[in-house]
Amino acid sequence: MRLLSFFGRFSTTDQMILGVLMVLFLGLVDYLSGWEVSILYLIPIAVVAWHGERWRGIVLSICCAVAWLIADLVWVSQPGAVPYWNAAVRLGIFLIISLTLHSLRIARERQTELIEFVVHDLRSPLTNVMAGLHLLADPDNETLTDTHREAGEIALISAERMKHLIDALLDISRMEGDRMPIRLTDVQPCQLADGALNQVSLWARNARVSIARDYPPDARPVRADRALIERVLVNLLGNAIRHSPPQTVITLRIANVGDAVAFSIIDQGPGIPAEWLSRIFDKFTQVAARKSGAAVGTGLGLTFCRHAVEAQDGRIGIESQEGEGTTVTVTLPAAPAEQADPMEGALAAGGR
Repeated sequence: MRLLSFFGRFSTTDQMILGVLMVLFLGLVDYLSGWEVSILYLIPIAVVAWHGERWRGIVLSICCAVAWLIADLVWVSQPGAVPYWNAAVRLGIFLIISLTLHSLRIARERQTELIEFVVHDLRSPLTNVMAGLHLLADPDNETLTDTHREAGEIALISAERMKHLIDALLDISRMEGDRMPIRLTDVQPCQLADGALNQVSLWARNARVSIARDYPPDARPVRADRALIERVLVNLLGNAIRHSPPQTVITLRIANVGDAVAFSIIDQGPGIPAEWLSRIFDKFTQVAARKSGAAVGTGLGLTFCRHAVEAQDGRIGIESQEGEGTTVTVTLPAAPAEQADPMEGALAAGGR
């Protein structure tokens, strides 16, 4: 899949040209050396069939079968019907592979479009639900009892979690297709962290979990998409809150690390089994602690976090030990230092 994704950067015409050149190269190698390179003919077929129109895959399949036939005819002293029979069989196999890959791509695109359509339509009613829940959870509303207000807060927390899940589903699909706009600006990391903390404060209070800030006074600005990074931090803080026992503390720490700035979310939860750490950022990964059987996470929010951070030239990593908590670290490139205007320096020197 990575090879197919790499060739996806080229236009369909360029892919076709590259495919034909690869076929000619393989045919030349087969012709001059007699080496068995038959399996390599599938590479250009797969690339063109996956990204291009159906007819391109068919044409390239015919080219591969013809190139292979020519090489066979050269190396057979008395060619009979066998090389032609073999060429027909190979062409059939190539066509089956080409048409299958093309059909799989079309089905995948339709599935993605359906998911985006459904997820997008879920946003509007959910927004209306959240607006009503905000009124129920309003502490200044004197017509509500404490019981009603608490019920409204719990419902609002669940609705916000659902909204983050819906946003993650839609944005993961966009990021995988390189259709997610990234707007990089210079942002103060403390502002990013405080913005995320404001969004999860209700979750933390309801879960009876405290969040501590650990910000250095000289934190450097980061070059990032503010909205995306705030959502990343909200996702990570939400995971930490969900898996932290009551009366524990979650620490949000910011640190300058060389030419980058690191955001670390440190919790005191049950931790994650070591065998799952390498897959924790994969889609729909269910992590279960063997002793308790409690799910640690679905992996969908973390998949969004990984895509969002890497799209901004950042890194995300996780460290965890069962029984000792989890630390997730997001590292973003620091904003370039502003260079002083030489004219301003000359004027300042002249005015002394």
